[in-house]
Amino acid sequence: MAGAPPEEHQERATRQRRLGDAAKLLPVLAALLMLFPTLWGEARSTSMTLIYIFVVWAALIVTIAFLSRALARYVREGQAEQDESK
Repeated sequence: MAGAPPEEHQERATRQRRLGDAAKLLPVLAALLMLFPTLWGEARSTSMTLIYIFVVWAALIVTIAFLSRALARYVREGQAEQDESK
């Protein structure tokens, strides 16, 4: 990608930065989502709370897998680009 226009490099760097920011924010979001049932109090049953926690947990796993693959792809592209420039 040595011949790629500078705009493409800028867009790629912006996407990588945004993915990195999302990866940094994800633990905070996860903590908030997992603590959310404590605000329900006695209004919900235990089974509904457990279902909510399981669904949030599964969604976090899928989200982390997506972010991990996307960030790894950008790292590989960056390393390949550095190898080509040598």
